[in-house]
Amino acid sequence: MIQWKIRLTPEATKTLSKLHPENKKIIKAALKQIRQSPYSGTDLQEELSGLKSFKPKRYRILYKINEEEQSIEIYYIGHRRDVYEHFKRLLNRFSTHST
Repeated sequence: MIQWKIRLTPEATKTLSKLHPENKKIIKAALKQIRQSPYSGTDLQEELSGLKSFKPKRYRILYKINEEEQSIEIYYIGHRRDVYEHFKRLLNRFSTHST
């Protein structure tokens, strides 16, 4: 059985640190679930293709599996109502800075 490593981006770490303790507990439990079963997340489509979404309660965790490194990269954590829009904006910001 693969021992997956969880890696959080600075953005995901920042979000996690700002959550209410109850919500932080929910997210940490979800991260354990993802680590145990990384393929259980929903495959995302279109410009988020290649990422997965895990859905603990009112939150979404966006992540990518790196089989070669046996790691799970947690890219973004957010409330379900706007997580995808916020993450797309973040991606656009990075892509405009890197060109």
